[in-house]
Amino acid sequence: MNKPLDLVSTVISPLILLLLAAGSVCAAEADIVEVPAADAELLQAPAEPEPELLIDPGQLPEYDRHVDVLEKKGGSLGYSFLFKNGNAGRALEYGFLDSSRAGGVFYRHMEKDSNLELEGFYLNENDYHGDLLLDYRGDYRLHLRTESLYHNLDRELLFTQPFDFFSNTPPANPGDPPVIANYAPSQLDAGADYGVSVVQDRADFRYRLHNFPLHLNLGYWRYQKEGTVQQIFSDVSFEGMVNRVFAEARPVNQQVQEGRLGFDAHLGPVDLIYDFKFRSFEDRLSTPVALYQARGDLAGNPVTLAGMQQHNDNPDSRFYSHTVKLHSSMSGGLVAGASYAVEQRENLSRLTDTIGVQHARTYLQNAAGDFVYTPNREYTFSVRYRRQEVDHGNRGAVLSSNLLLPSAPSRPPVDTVKDIVIATVSYKPRLDLSLVGEYRGEFLQRKHVSLFPSESTWALPENSNTNTGSLAAHYRPIKGLRTSAHLTYSTTDHPSYGASFGERREGKLLANYTRSNVWGLTAHAMFRHDKNDEVPHYLILLDPTNPDPVSYVSSPLTYRDKRSENSNLGAWFVPLHRLTLGMNYSYLHNKIDQPVLFTGVFVPSQSGAKYMSRAHVYSLNASYAATEKLDLSLSLQQSESTSIFTPEPAVFTVGIPGSTAGIGELSRFRAVQRTVSARGEYRFSQVLSTSLEYTFRDYDDKNPENSTFDGSAHAIVAAVAAKW
Repeated sequence: MNKPLDLVSTVISPLILLLLAAGSVCAAEADIVEVPAADAELLQAPAEPEPELLIDPGQLPEYDRHVDVLEKKGGSLGYSFLFKNGNAGRALEYGFLDSSRAGGVFYRHMEKDSNLELEGFYLNENDYHGDLLLDYRGDYRLHLRTESLYHNLDRELLFTQPFDFFSNTPPANPGDPPVIANYAPSQLDAGADYGVSVVQDRADFRYRLHNFPLHLNLGYWRYQKEGTVQQIFSDVSFEGMVNRVFAEARPVNQQVQEGRLGFDAHLGPVDLIYDFKFRSFEDRLSTPVALYQARGDLAGNPVTLAGMQQHNDNPDSRFYSHTVKLHSSMSGGLVAGASYAVEQRENLSRLTDTIGVQHARTYLQNAAGDFVYTPNREYTFSVRYRRQEVDHGNRGAVLSSNLLLPSAPSRPPVDTVKDIVIATVSYKPRLDLSLVGEYRGEFLQRKHVSLFPSESTWALPENSNTNTGSLAAHYRPIKGLRTSAHLTYSTTDHPSYGASFGERREGKLLANYTRSNVWGLTAHAMFRHDKNDEVPHYLILLDPTNPDPVSYVSSPLTYRDKRSENSNLGAWFVPLHRLTLGMNYSYLHNKIDQPVLFTGVFVPSQSGAKYMSRAHVYSLNASYAATEKLDLSLSLQQSESTSIFTPEPAVFTVGIPGSTAGIGELSRFRAVQRTVSARGEYRFSQVLSTSLEYTFRDYDDKNPENSTFDGSAHAIVAAVAAKW
């Protein structure tokens, strides 16, 4: 339909005819001629077709249509009362543990040519968010957002008593007893509370040329982390007599800033997109220092100096990238797209006693291509290709002013080339059934690697190829029921690491049923089995009389078997008018069977081991609209978490004596977390309302030695809100 011509014919043409009629009436009144009534119809001129005016109706004031202004605003004021018992940091892990004022505001103004939306909520100084969206005729679009979250952290306790251990230093005479080394804790953070606040600020601006299909995009993102964390570090050497482990408080003040500049344009058959990104990381605090002991090698030669040394550096860095994308129209049976990105990362470490990593760079190239073809309603074919090249450069020898011996050549980083090919076929024979088959091939190549670790190479496979096939089915047999099944099988010819899989089988099942908004069920299950029969281990061969260079020998291959089962079952129903009840149960289970190498110096000290983790999560909730003005809700949740690492009993008598006794008891973990939440809201009118919310969180570690982590928190938030 031609809307401008329709407006001409329905609005402007009748107006012109009305003016002509008015002129005729004026003329008739000036010169009146009496005509018999019977001949009146014969004297009327025949009706003429309405003229088509070639006038842009947008230039006429009559074309401006009236649009009502939509405006909504409101806000809330309240107070959050927090009461804590014991160590509430784990009970309320992501919450600030102080009472504070609370409130929120929202404002929406929509009219014909502009749109303004503003909302924000403040719970405390470390938990808030704000959002502003401004749009003018689609030509200017500004989006501002800020948000903050607080994370409570644990304070770990070191071993409380010093202990002795056999040193690698040989005795002075062959018949003398082995040398004993002392290991002592140094807990320097008594009474410290740990936590960090994370603030994110984002600004995005888009400008559209009014008469040209082009957008200019600008963006800024800032990530700020502040607080205090626990720093655990050590001054330990198997050849030293005095060894210490430290725990101290470390302040945190880190910032990441990112700027983006780009454009996207519609150029006939293709769309062009360009994006430039620059990001910098800055640690605003100095690198920590500590007093270290002088150390020597197995032969007694001095290796390092004693004194204040830097440790645990968080190096500054910067990153930039250029990205170009092209794609055809997203509509139609054939869609193609391609992209290319070049990136660079640079290390800006401020270490003063160690050099060699400053201004080290990493170069990345990413290329991608997509092809999607839809010949008809039943079939869709797609092929996707991804390639990434990672090269490291501008890296010198790592040298330290605290090192007395000549530095060995630094081991170069691993350069990689990764290719990924994904082919997908989708078949929909019926409206209620669809089948999806997919192949994914991932091919990885590395440089600076070898079968055995050395001073110039890493012990990694040169090539690692992973092939994955999957089949998914989505079926809706009856009204209200939706089901899906997904099966995946993967193989890797050379697993990269001990935790990598050589063979993986995975299955997922999902079912959802809703009956007339009266009751519903949801069920989900996932099963995964990973196997790796080629886990390598390497033994270190040390010669006390000639410790350099270090040599390695391969240990027999071991295995790794991992099984995971995750499931979820939920139900809801409406037993009474205005009352809705819901329940949910989740089960998570992981089991790993893998031999562990407790030490790889001189001789292997290996024992079979099993790791198991399990979690049960139960929840109940109810919501009740007691009256037209009063709403009530209640939620209960309990989670039980268990994990244990159990090595098989073994005694090691060769090399460094020891055994696996007691490890299972030390690693056992079991904790119960409970949450109770109740809320009520009463609306005095359409404008004014009030709410009261109560939340109780409790953390209970069932191991007596970990009772310091037990605690609970009670939070009460009372607020008054208005909207109009």
